[in-house]
Amino acid sequence: MKFKPQIALVGALLVSASFVTMSNGVAGAANPLAGKPCYAAGSTTIVNYIKYTCVSHTVTSIVKGKKVTTTTLTYDAGVQQAIPPTLPTGNFDTTPGGPLMWSETFTGAAGTPVDSRVWTPVTGYGTYGTGEIENNTSLPANLGLDGSGNLAITAKCIATTSPGCTATAQPSGQTWTSARIWTENKLNFQYGQLEARIWMPTGSFNWPAFWMMGQAYASNKTGTGWPYCGELDIAEGLQGNSQDQATIHSNIPGTSTDWGQGNGLTQVAPLTGSQMISGWHTYGILWKPNFIAFILDGKAWAMDTYDPTTKRVTQTVGTASISYGPGTPISSIGGNWPFNAPFFIILNNAVGGVSSPVAPNGSSGTMKINWIKYYQYAGYGAATVPTK
Repeated sequence: MKFKPQIALVGALLVSASFVTMSNGVAGAANPLAGKPCYAAGSTTIVNYIKYTCVSHTVTSIVKGKKVTTTTLTYDAGVQQAIPPTLPTGNFDTTPGGPLMWSETFTGAAGTPVDSRVWTPVTGYGTYGTGEIENNTSLPANLGLDGSGNLAITAKCIATTSPGCTATAQPSGQTWTSARIWTENKLNFQYGQLEARIWMPTGSFNWPAFWMMGQAYASNKTGTGWPYCGELDIAEGLQGNSQDQATIHSNIPGTSTDWGQGNGLTQVAPLTGSQMISGWHTYGILWKPNFIAFILDGKAWAMDTYDPTTKRVTQTVGTASISYGPGTPISSIGGNWPFNAPFFIILNNAVGGVSSPVAPNGSSGTMKINWIKYYQYAGYGAATVPTK
């Protein structure tokens, strides 16, 4: 849920004097760079999961009775690197990865509050460090069942006088209300398949999200702070709800700075804004040790994998992969992977931060959640009640 500009993966060859990783999803039958000229001795390049090193060759020969020494630079034969797994196949909505471990539906009369055994409304404003400006409440106008089988989280402008909702600089907590709920200290999830059926809200002022934080974080600030605890954004409406993004956050090794200078590792979902706000979609993850795949309407579309030996994170969208590790151009991404621990769920419909809270007085936008389901995946998955 932290601020992040859009970052899209492409299947283009990236070249660097130090190193860079490119793949097209195929290991490659040949070593295309072996023996080819290079430009800096000791530099390395990874192509099709083969790591090449630029090597200096010195040859001495006799030309017209004189000793002549020449130096050339060529790539060596290359060393095969670990090939990240391909995206899981199948429709996980119709054929889940394992047995159902927990689920929640939202049937009940309109205005019924969320189940307090599972959820805690997080109320107030100005406490998130994200730039959002809404005052989160537990009032039925902002949070509760809608009477049609859904949980409704409604962002609403409460201004009635000028400049009101049209102001570009609005006071935090005084112009907009909304809601945020989480399962912290009530229900944890570690690995498995987690999905929610959501209808994203209409309106550029909305910043809806279905996400998770590591249970190591504690809202009373006695635990592990952000980004050390890890953050996993399963679905997030950005760019005026014209695109859906999935992001993982953690800290650069030895620092308190988030990967990518605060942007995390972001992937843009194959879903247009008009599709996202005009109907139901299921957003979820397939999660096991050192591996998170993102699923949209049952199909895996992106994933992040971690190699604890090389301390590199490989991000894949479709068949294009880019690997990040210590020394890469975006601030030493890699090294810390907090996603092998329990996490808790958060649902909210923020205003501000990355949205544009400019709208007619009385404007509102509702994020609807029809159900949440949690299955095992690849034999992994446990939903637990934390011990305090």
